[in-house]
Amino acid sequence: MNQIGFLWRYFRRYGIWCVGAFVAVALFAVCTTALTGLFEPLFTDVLRVGSTAAEGTGKAVAALAAGAKSAGVHLNPKLLIDDGYHWLVTRFGIDRTNVAIFLPLVFLAVFALRGLFDFLGTYAFQRIGLGATTDIRNDLFDRIVAQSSRFHSQHSSGELVSRVINDVTQMQNAVSTGLLDLVQQGMTLIALIVMLFASNYRLALLFLIAAPVLALPIIRFGQGMRRSGRRSQERLADLSALVAEAARGHRVVKSFGMEEFEGGRFRAATRRHLLVNLWAQFLAALSGPVVEVLGVAGASALMIYAGESIRDGKISAASVFSFLAIVGMMYNPMRRLNKVNLVLQQSLAASQRVMDLMVLVPEIAERPDARPLAAFRERVRYEDVTFAYEREPVVRGLDLELRRGELLALVGPSGAGKSTVVNLLPRFFDPSAGRITIDGVDIREVRLRDLRALIGLVTQETMLFDETVRNNIAYGRADLPLERVREAAAAAYADNFIQELPDGYDTMLGEAGLRLSGGQRQRLAIARAILKDAPILILDEATSQLDAESESLVQKALHNLMQGRTTLVIAHRLATVVRADRILVMDEGRIVEQGTHQQLLAADGLYRRLYDLQFRDVEAAPEEP
Repeated sequence: MNQIGFLWRYFRRYGIWCVGAFVAVALFAVCTTALTGLFEPLFTDVLRVGSTAAEGTGKAVAALAAGAKSAGVHLNPKLLIDDGYHWLVTRFGIDRTNVAIFLPLVFLAVFALRGLFDFLGTYAFQRIGLGATTDIRNDLFDRIVAQSSRFHSQHSSGELVSRVINDVTQMQNAVSTGLLDLVQQGMTLIALIVMLFASNYRLALLFLIAAPVLALPIIRFGQGMRRSGRRSQERLADLSALVAEAARGHRVVKSFGMEEFEGGRFRAATRRHLLVNLWAQFLAALSGPVVEVLGVAGASALMIYAGESIRDGKISAASVFSFLAIVGMMYNPMRRLNKVNLVLQQSLAASQRVMDLMVLVPEIAERPDARPLAAFRERVRYEDVTFAYEREPVVRGLDLELRRGELLALVGPSGAGKSTVVNLLPRFFDPSAGRITIDGVDIREVRLRDLRALIGLVTQETMLFDETVRNNIAYGRADLPLERVREAAAAAYADNFIQELPDGYDTMLGEAGLRLSGGQRQRLAIARAILKDAPILILDEATSQLDAESESLVQKALHNLMQGRTTLVIAHRLATVVRADRILVMDEGRIVEQGTHQQLLAADGLYRRLYDLQFRDVEAAPEEP
C-alpha cells in the first residue's frame, strides 16, 4: 500500500469537511480577487488621481482584457468585478460626493468576508487533520497492543511512543497547516500575481507594527494560545504514559484479555487531547482574520482621510496604492508557502514510519474459524515443541504434560528456556514446531480471549497501572463490588497495608506502582490473579526479587492463590519448589531430569548441583509454597 492509499482510508471519513474546506478556500480566493479588483476604483474614484494616471490604468485593463480575449478566455475576472462595482454604484445611487465613503466600506465588507472564509477554511482543515490523525493514532495503538511478545522485544517502548505521539503529530501538522497553506496561499498568490502590480511591502509591515489597535488582540490571542499549548502538552504527556504502560505491560494486558479495555482508556485520553487541540486551533484560526480585519479597518479609515488629504496635496496616491496592494495579500502567502515544503517532507517521513507499523500483521492471530474453549478439565500437553527467537532454538523437542490440579515446577540455569515454555501457553509466542493442547485441542485453534481467560499470570516484573488500588486489582472490571476486591486483597495478604494508604483502595499508585515496595506490588498482582480466578496459574519467578520478610508474606499469598488450581512454577530459589508434585529440570532447551525434590537430590544430577550451589551442601528447611 502506498502512502496516498493509506492516508485516503482515513481522510475519506471526513468527506463533508473536505468539501466545506475547499469551498471556503475557493471563496477566500474569490474575495481576494475581488479586493484586488477594487484597487482601481479606489485609486481613481476615491483618491481622485489625475486623468493621465487614470487613463493609463484604463489602458492597462483594456490591454489585459484584449489579451485574455485573444487567448480564448471569455470570462475575465477583472471585467466581472468592474461590472459588479458599477452595479453597486448604480443600485445605491453613489456619485462623486459620497463615493469616497462608500467604496472603502465596500472594501472593508469584502475583506471581512475574506476573513470569515479564511477562518472557516482553516478550521475545516484543522478538523480534518486532527480527526483523521486521531483515528490513525487509535488504530496504531490497537495494532501495537495486538502484536506478539517477539514484536515488543524488537521495538523499544520509547520507539513505539515516538511513533504513536510524535510521528502522528507531524502528520497532523502537515494536513492541518501544510496542505491548507499549499492550497489557500498558493491560490491566493497566483491571484495576486495575475491581478496586482508589484509593490513595496515594507510600508505595510511598518504600518502593522506601528498600529496600536492591533496590540490588544495579539496579546489576548497569545495568552490564549499559551494556555492551550500548555494543556495540550499535558494531555500529550498523558498519552505517552498510557502508551508506555501498554507497551511495558503487554503480557498482563493479553493474559487478562484487556486489549479492548486498554483501547477504551486510550481513546478517552485521545478524545481529551483532541478537544484541547481543537480549541487551540480555533484560537489560531481566528487570530489571523481578526488582526487582518482590524488592520484593514484602520486602512479603510485612512482611505477616507486620504481621499480628503489627496485633494489638499498632503499625501501621495502612489503610497496609498502600495499600502493597499501589500497589507495581508502578498507577504503572508509568500512567507507561509516557504514553510510548506519542509512541513510536507517531515510529514511524509513520519507517515511512512507510521505506515510501516500499521501494515505489520500480528504474529499471533486468531483464526477466522477459531473454536470456543469454555473450561479446562483434564490436562495441558506440550507435544514435541520447538521454538526459536532467531535461528538458534531455545526450546528443543519438548514433551510435557500438566495434569489438572498438579503443581509442576520448572528449574534450571538461566537461559535454559523456562520462561519461553510458559510464555508459549497463553500464546505470547507460537511454537516453531510441535503443538500445545488443552484437553486435546490445539491452542492455535481456539479463541484467544477464551484461552487467556483460563490462565492467571504472576511474574517477577510486577505490572501496575497509574490507577487506584481498586482498579489495579479489579483490572478492567469496574462493575465488581468493593467487597469482592477486598476479599481478593485479603487472600493475598494485602488488605492491611492497603487500608494504611492515604485513600485506601482509592489511592492512586502512580506510574508502575513505584510508590509501593516490591512485596506490596507483588501482593497486589497476586490479588489481581485471585480475583480473575483462572483454573491454570503461571508463576514466573514471582519471589525472585524480594527480601526475606516480603518473600514470606508473598509465599503465603501464593499458597492461597494456588489452592484448587493447576500451577506451573518457574523458580531459581529451589526452596520455593520443594513441595511441587513434579519438578522438571531444563538445560539448553530440553528436559534433562524430572521427579520429586527427594528423587532429584538422590539422582545426584544437575538439580543436585544447583541445590548445592544455593545451600552450600547444608540442607535447608523446606518452605511451604
